[in-house]
Amino acid sequence: MKISNLFEKVDVVTVNRRLNPKLWKDGKLKPEIRKQLYKIASKFRDFLGIELDVIDYTITGSNANYTWTSYSDLDLHIIIPGEPDAEQRELFNAKKALWSLEHNITIKGLPVECYVQGADEPHHSTGVYSIVNNDWVIQPRKVKPNVDDAAVTAKKSSLIHDVESAILSKDITKVRNVKEKITKMRKSGLEKAGEWSTENVAFKILRNLGLIDKLTQEIRDLEDEELSLENAPRETA
Repeated sequence: MKISNLFEKVDVVTVNRRLNPKLWKDGKLKPEIRKQLYKIASKFRDFLGIELDVIDYTITGSNANYTWTSYSDLDLHIIIPGEPDAEQRELFNAKKALWSLEHNITIKGLPVECYVQGADEPHHSTGVYSIVNNDWVIQPRKVKPNVDDAAVTAKKSSLIHDVESAILSKDITKVRNVKEKITKMRKSGLEKAGEWSTENVAFKILRNLGLIDKLTQEIRDLEDEELSLENAPRETA
């Protein structure tokens, strides 16, 4: 099966003639979009609960590129100096997860994902737009990605099997391990070969099929079950 056929099904790889018209006009963010993104970024910054030296707010990912699809999020990054240490990254990730639980924010129907990014952290997007400066940091180009069909198909099939097996097991350790494996796999692929690496494209397919969200929800459900006590023991006389 050609991976391009799978892309047509789940809209993973598409090179459009123009940037998403919901957001862009003449190569610039629409004023109302920019204003709202700035507002969201400011609220997320306050939600973090710590003082941050913010360099910029940016948007990145497919909606800052010609590869946007109906599944694409709007990736909103808060840029800070340097690179967060392990303790800071743990805090930022925890706050990001809590923010996502408490909020369901969309712009023109596109989910907005907030993230803290260090200016010195490796970043693999081919399109980055500064909300503060209202201009491109990295100008996107219409380039057809080079994707290894067979490798993506094999990786995707293996991961789907892992996800389904873990969820059916009802074993929280197995589910967490699979999610961690996928996260590390994607990170490795991005570092090794960039946005269109086999690992990252396989991740995109799983995400668009809803399997990443399914893993996350399963972890939450199993944690709740683990912490709940439905039937209290009877008191003895």
